Amino acid sequence: MRPRVCPVGTASRFICSIEQTRILGAPAASGGAMDAYEWQEAAERWTVTGVARRSGAGEPPVIARAQGPVIHDTLGRRYLDFGAIPSGAVLGHNHPRYVTAIRQGLQVIGSDAFLDGDALRLHRRLGEILAPPLQKSILAPRGVATRLAAGIAQTVTGAAGLMWVRPAPDGVLRFFHPAAAVPAQAPIPPLVPMVSPAAGEAARACPDPAQCVCGKSPGERPCPWVAFETALQACERKPAGLLMAPFAGGAFGPGHGCARLLRRLCHQHGMLLVVDECATGYGRTGRMWGHQHDDIVPDILIASARFGAGLSIDAVCVPPDIAEQAATSSPEVLRGALDAGWHDPVACAAAVTAIDIVQDEDLVARAAAIGEHLKLRLDAMALDKRLIGAVYGRGTLFTIELTPGDKTGVSARALARTFARACHDEGLLLPAPAIDAADGAIHLAPPMVTTITQIDEGLDIVDQVLREMNDSVVADTGSGQDALQPGQHQLAQ
Repeated sequence: MRPRVCPVGTASRFICSIEQTRILGAPAASGGAMDAYEWQEAAERWTVTGVARRSGAGEPPVIARAQGPVIHDTLGRRYLDFGAIPSGAVLGHNHPRYVTAIRQGLQVIGSDAFLDGDALRLHRRLGEILAPPLQKSILAPRGVATRLAAGIAQTVTGAAGLMWVRPAPDGVLRFFHPAAAVPAQAPIPPLVPMVSPAAGEAARACPDPAQCVCGKSPGERPCPWVAFETALQACERKPAGLLMAPFAGGAFGPGHGCARLLRRLCHQHGMLLVVDECATGYGRTGRMWGHQHDDIVPDILIASARFGAGLSIDAVCVPPDIAEQAATSSPEVLRGALDAGWHDPVACAAAVTAIDIVQDEDLVARAAAIGEHLKLRLDAMALDKRLIGAVYGRGTLFTIELTPGDKTGVSARALARTFARACHDEGLLLPAPAIDAADGAIHLAPPMVTTITQIDEGLDIVDQVLREMNDSVVADTGSGQDALQPGQHQLAQ
């Protein structure tokens, strides 16, 4: 037997992060303290400039210590982390039980000749928190789960690839051509062009309004049934399944019933519904799984267990019958991934402990309470902040859409980036808007362990920054009508 060996960048990064919480700015490799100037010199001398200056405003400070949603840097500043995705999204940073579990995991002897108890415990925990009939799981390295799910769907249906759908806050379902299942070692294929229905197709009448949801959602939106059928006709071959990911508000569709409609349409066409819960799982929406808000159970569920310190492991969860078909057919794309011997034992131990913490500390209910509080305060802000075009979300996943209204020469993306930087300067960390983002979406994602007092502290900063930006816009443009009305696209809680 041999000691457990963790992949580079998992246990090593974890131990480094622990030591840095104890010794201000002390790197594990050298054992000596480094000040801000030495950190900056190291960044300039040893890193690619584009990596070191991700903030666009010089080298950011180095984290000195972190606990829960609170981070301290080596310059002595304190921050609330409302953008801890994915590592701190559930438990925040350095949860004591999580730290203890990983330390213990590093001391256990493991061998490929034996079953690993931590991996088996993770399979059991996943089975216990999944909705029936989902109870079987396959553990996979990060980045492989989607291709593995595509391979399983291909094996079961005999078709090829997954058609993707990404619901957007405006209620439009955006479909993508199938991404074929590929071997795990192959490069990740680029995103394929979006399926854009022709104007005539988009205007087609709904096949059956009584069975559809197009007339049950507020506003004029394209019929999702027509959009699905049009996207399916655009595929060269029938897809094996439909991969559905949530949008920023944590919802699987623009309105209640949409996910259920797409699941029914998938089954009518001999396809499987695959739901990606990497961002919404483990209670972040106020339910253990995001799809539970839509009263559906997917045929295949993709879950991620990235709970911090660089440790990550993904899982593909299926019912017993689909698991049996996949295991017996075992196409080339599944070989290796279906080998029960694959696992990262320390990541498994971390994931088991994290799930236990979520249950023992009742974090799902806490996330629901956080969501109610966020909605109440953000809705109030939207009433007197003309920059807010929309507020929507669930649990600890909320989004504010900023709009310049009638102010010319200012883009929504520019507003979002200015807002995020201003919040950072005031001590609130938010997910940075994507470089290629065209909208003004600002995501608020506090960890589930955040207290209501800390939530209010973060929202006070949001309110202050919005007020200052709002006053600036009013001074420049005077009064006028917003492009969107406050509260538009809100999700029902």
